[in-house]
Amino acid sequence: MESKKFEDLSKVDQIIATLYARQNYINGKYRHGNLELDNLFNIKDNNMFYIETIKMKADLFDKMISEAELQGKDTTDPKIMKELGEKINTSVTPINKKEAVMTSIFNSLGLIVYYGISIGIWGLVFNGDFFTFGFYGAIIGLLLSLVFFSKVASKRTKEAIRIESDVFGMMFGQTGIYIGVIGLIVLVIKLIFF
Repeated sequence: MESKKFEDLSKVDQIIATLYARQNYINGKYRHGNLELDNLFNIKDNNMFYIETIKMKADLFDKMISEAELQGKDTTDPKIMKELGEKINTSVTPINKKEAVMTSIFNSLGLIVYYGISIGIWGLVFNGDFFTFGFYGAIIGLLLSLVFFSKVASKRTKEAIRIESDVFGMMFGQTGIYIGVIGLIVLVIKLIFF
């Protein structure tokens, strides 16, 4: 079997090779921490997103091992490695690119609907057409969702996507809802008193 130079490997294979060359892989700490780094060579070259997430997970685990050693913990103890691995595995769950994109699309559609309906209600307030105002509201939602889409689709873990979705939803999704609720209140007042 002919061996390849590191430079001749694909980017994915280079990352995998560096992971397997790490001291914590060689000494079995990754295995005791259940980081699931075995059989990474079965990862296809087009799944760079996933392999970079695994690398991020290993980087974080290395940092946690160093911190545990500074605290005087015996990191050769499989039980300690298992505890550290559980912390990593619960906080860093890799996600594939398709799932990140689908989450972004779903949440983006929500923003478009929120703003379409909310601004449409204001169309009724100003004696305008609900659908025309709603169309402009949907465009505002679309513009906001483009920012959201790029931020969420670039995340590599389920937790990061959830956090980004929550923050963006609180900032812009709730704002759209508030705009609609205020519009409804104004509309009801207008219908009752004017």
